[in-house]
Amino acid sequence: MPTEEAIIELLRISGPCCLDDVVTYLPDLTWGEVFRAIDQMSREGRVLPRQLGYSTYQIALASQLL
Repeated sequence: MPTEEAIIELLRISGPCCLDDVVTYLPDLTWGEVFRAIDQMSREGRVLPRQLGYSTYQIALASQLL
């Protein structure tokens, strides 16, 4: 399954979650692969990252926040 599809499916099932949790729940992907996919999807408006702390980010599908 392509990286973006795996992330979207995870967020559909679990709802918003922290970036580190996305990496943990998708062990076949590296942190860099997850970050690049989330960055691209964020630029396209498909996911919304939100900073919760100094280095903690929550990722949500844009549709989950409407």
